[in-house]
Amino acid sequence: MALVTLRIIDGPERGKIYEQLSTPISIGREEGNTVRLNDERVSRFHIKIYENGGVVIAADLDSTNGTSVNGEQVQVWEIKPGDMVSIGRSVILVGSREEIARRINTLRADQHFSTSAVPMGYLQQDVEDEKTLAEIHGSHLEETTGRILEELFSQGLTPADLALLHSIVPPTLPTLLAPHQKAQLLEMLQYFYLRIRYLTASVGNSTSDGQVSLEFEQWQNLLDLYDRLAHYIKKIAEP
Repeated sequence: MALVTLRIIDGPERGKIYEQLSTPISIGREEGNTVRLNDERVSRFHIKIYENGGVVIAADLDSTNGTSVNGEQVQVWEIKPGDMVSIGRSVILVGSREEIARRINTLRADQHFSTSAVPMGYLQQDVEDEKTLAEIHGSHLEETTGRILEELFSQGLTPADLALLHSIVPPTLPTLLAPHQKAQLLEMLQYFYLRIRYLTASVGNSTSDGQVSLEFEQWQNLLDLYDRLAHYIKKIAEP
């Protein structure tokens, strides 16, 4: 059993805080949920948060409008302090201020984080530097995005903090796999490794300005890889 703090930072229930809830936690529109949201775009039973193998997982319960974490739509995802879970018109910030601060300090202490991390979601386009705060009300930002950023900044989170919290690093491989599962995982990784190796080998030398150009066939090859990865992600995440 894990304890999870959830703060509603946008939506009809904005401002509500649920401190140190014991897992499992259900969130939805219907009575009987641990967290009930008065949001017509939230399903009756929208997501479940539970602990498994020492990590806290959020799982979409086949909702109508889906679930996003840090701006990326997901079916199942390990959530951590500082993550933002979006369902319907509601945005939920995971973790207390203290828990988020500890995670930020841990990420800052990781010397390899900045070189290996990949940003998630739409917010990363809007928090690249401190200028974002002054541009929140600018025409280039949607009203909802601006409101969410404003709320996050009011709670002491800087653009640099958000860039840390809403990035992912190379994941660790699953442990305790059965031999046939190891073989299946290896075949999948080897397939993509070989496809990428052949693709990079087919690309010509850099031009004088340091750029690399792709032929149409090479570009289609890259798009096919992108599509296959998206398909595998969906198949693995389906309930």
